[in-house]
Amino acid sequence: MNRIFKSAAIVAVLAAALISCDDQGVTTPQDAAGKAADVIDLGLPVAFGGVDDVDAFGNVTVSRNLTLESGNTYILHNYFRIQDGFTITIEPGVTIKGVKKGFEATKDFAPGTLVIEQGAKINAVGGKTNAADSVILFTSNATTPAAGDWGGVVILGKAPVSVSGGVTSIEGLPTPNNTGFYGGTDAGDDSGDLRFVRIEYAGDVIGQDNELNGLTLGGVGNGTKIDHVQVSYGLDDGFEFFGGTVNADHLVSYYNTDDDFDTDLGYSGKVQFGLVVRNPNIAVTGGGSNGFESNGDSNIGVTPYTSAVFANFTILGPVSPNSTTIDSRFRSGVLIRVSSELKLFNSIITGYKTFQLEVASPSAYPSPSAIQGVTVVAPAYTGTTLNGVTTNVTGFNGVTGNIERTATTLGNTGLTSLPVMTGLNVNAWNTTSRNFVASVEQSAVSHALLSGLEPTDFRGAFGSSSDSDNTAWFIGGGWVSFN
Repeated sequence: MNRIFKSAAIVAVLAAALISCDDQGVTTPQDAAGKAADVIDLGLPVAFGGVDDVDAFGNVTVSRNLTLESGNTYILHNYFRIQDGFTITIEPGVTIKGVKKGFEATKDFAPGTLVIEQGAKINAVGGKTNAADSVILFTSNATTPAAGDWGGVVILGKAPVSVSGGVTSIEGLPTPNNTGFYGGTDAGDDSGDLRFVRIEYAGDVIGQDNELNGLTLGGVGNGTKIDHVQVSYGLDDGFEFFGGTVNADHLVSYYNTDDDFDTDLGYSGKVQFGLVVRNPNIAVTGGGSNGFESNGDSNIGVTPYTSAVFANFTILGPVSPNSTTIDSRFRSGVLIRVSSELKLFNSIITGYKTFQLEVASPSAYPSPSAIQGVTVVAPAYTGTTLNGVTTNVTGFNGVTGNIERTATTLGNTGLTSLPVMTGLNVNAWNTTSRNFVASVEQSAVSHALLSGLEPTDFRGAFGSSSDSDNTAWFIGGGWVSFN
């Protein structure tokens, strides 16, 4: 169906009827007949039939509760910013399509971006049955979608952040009227729920170190619930955590351009069950695409350090049994940088051209990261791009106290041996019939830092096919898509 604004007459009626309020003060966009429309614009200026005031920089101040109704498609224009004290509720089956910046110069000053400001909430819970028609989908409004078509989803909270003063502005967004800030002292801050959601083709890039990601989390507290979220085909990172304490589980990063999971500025949450899959031909301009990149404050000694705990991840880099060439700009599976104490447990990492595990500038680290129960396999790739990988792990020996690093380093292996060496199904690398379930489970370790996470006896995101409790979250789950 085309846009609902089809004629001047419809626009005139719609402008008066677009919002209705129920007894709870929740507003729902409606058509001229008072019924939920099929295609509805969000962030469209009043001058073009919308209900929103848009400033010259594309900021839309949303000071009302909204419900996006199941079955509808919503066209997202500009920086659509939910303000302190208000909630956007997104029902199962909703599709939200972000518009490119400058797509229509008089309407779209900025890329369609959903921003949950400090004190606001998002309630986006897709169908718990994993049915394909129940997933909440954020995607591009372009006829032929591409990475970076729109901004993405940004959630800003009041949890601690490692910056001077404890509060800072999020990258990639302007800060009108004191908005766009995150951080504080409330570790239990609640920004709502994000569950059974897919985010595709996001990641507006303004400049170096000034980008939006698929899902950007700034100072989000552990009262927020995030699980079963897939970010795909983004121009920058899949998931980026700027400080905060939020926990998450069952996350998928697929064919994104820069890093898949980026942790910064003292992020201290726990994340369990995650999958990373890279396209061998897509990496970030300027180089340095990693599975994980972890940083603290760039000034050594600023605390709290980034100390996130990740467990049960399967990280498949660009090199695979099917690889012929890969982009030379890829770097490492896990890259740990200054003021980060990232912890990684019971995971599988393979397929990166530089290192599977890397600590940059080890002498700059005040204390160790913990790596236990992690299998790393460096593929011996002899193509024109790589010239072979000779080292799996670097930097850890130079970090005082890193005695906890007990990764199982299996050394170089021919590409056809990757399934055997990693214990993964050969179809983990099959682009037409994906199967990431373990063929052979590798034993897990226990650790005090895993307290509060689900106990497992295997490495990676999935157990064997007989371990149904730990494979059902993904297998047959309609919320995941590799199309």
